[in-house]
Amino acid sequence: HENSDDKINKLKSIILEVIRNKKTLLIPAFSVERTQELIYIFNNMIENKEIPLVPVFLDSPLGISITKVYKKYEKEFNENVDEVIKSGDDIFSFARLTITKTKEESKQNSNSLPSKIIIAGSGMSSGGRILYHEAKYLGDENTVLLLVGFQAAGTLGRKLQDGFKKVRIMGKEINVNAKIEQ
Repeated sequence: HENSDDKINKLKSIILEVIRNKKTLLIPAFSVERTQELIYIFNNMIENKEIPLVPVFLDSPLGISITKVYKKYEKEFNENVDEVIKSGDDIFSFARLTITKTKEESKQNSNSLPSKIIIAGSGMSSGGRILYHEAKYLGDENTVLLLVGFQAAGTLGRKLQDGFKKVRIMGKEINVNAKIEQ
């Protein structure tokens, strides 16, 4: 396993590449903990001017609900995060973050933007809204798919991790031209 700083630096490098080359970054994320961790990291990178503002879409109904639970229990965070919150920072919100609650919002929000980040469930691409985005974007060489968690054998996420060049999503055969990162 990479250490935390290495993971964050790799994420920052991928985001900068996506912005520089006007690409789409897809992140299939688990709704509990991983999604909130990503939003927190993006918030920090933007506030510290490590990355420019880029549209980020949180497109996971369960991830959105769990983030609300995290906010409700902010007093339970470690003291470093607690200090940030006490300073007035909303650690789960930043400029250009869009919460997409409905399928219609999900399909409309990201269409015309040259650079964007889409975080959607599920983490192994085994269901959820990420499937819609993968079906739409995996064939595009201007897409980067970032796998941020364990990918079990037999899942779409594992097939993508293993380098499959054709996958089946929602009954359609999709050519994989996107860059796959871990």
